[in-house]
Amino acid sequence: MTLSLARSLLVICAGLVHIVSPDRDSPLNTLIGQTFNLARLMKANSTVLLNTYLSHQGSPFSDSSFDARRLRYEGVPTAAIPFLEWRTLSHVKRVEKNYEAYTAFAEFLQLVRDDQFELNPTKVELLDMLKVTRLRIQGLLSNLTAIMSALGAPPAAVTDPLMLESVEADTFEKKVRGYVVCHTYKEWIDRTVKDFSLLAEKFPA
Repeated sequence: MTLSLARSLLVICAGLVHIVSPDRDSPLNTLIGQTFNLARLMKANSTVLLNTYLSHQGSPFSDSSFDARRLRYEGVPTAAIPFLEWRTLSHVKRVEKNYEAYTAFAEFLQLVRDDQFELNPTKVELLDMLKVTRLRIQGLLSNLTAIMSALGAPPAAVTDPLMLESVEADTFEKKVRGYVVCHTYKEWIDRTVKDFSLLAEKFPA
């Protein structure tokens, strides 16, 4: 993907964050439809974010053969779940799991952007993508809060996944952490699209 095309996508995405901001008085099916559309937009951009991140980290991250999908990092929420467990989640629990995950991602993406501002201060394309992705997550969290309130179960406070002493890391660990955050975010947004495809069927517009 060219730099100009990637930046064009960012402009479009940034505009749509504002468009899909939820109206607290909207009926539940409208809120779910708005969130489904936002999640699909975020999914489309998640691969661009991951590839752009890898391209700016140097070897081995930028190598064509790089594959570390099994890497995990403490506090980063995993999207993996057995199919039957996922399929039988209640509406409230389904949205709640998304809320918990993206609350963590909002914090981790800020950390990744801080790391990249230190490691790659001239890579404006990547820094902008990380910023816009976090803004879109904030919009998604606003939608999720409205949906949970409409379902009669407003979200409870989520435990802070990051303590100040836990963010210290050397250069390589910062690059690994950023990769895990971007890759796991992509996995989560894939799950969110599936979640809201199911919810949209239950609450058609």
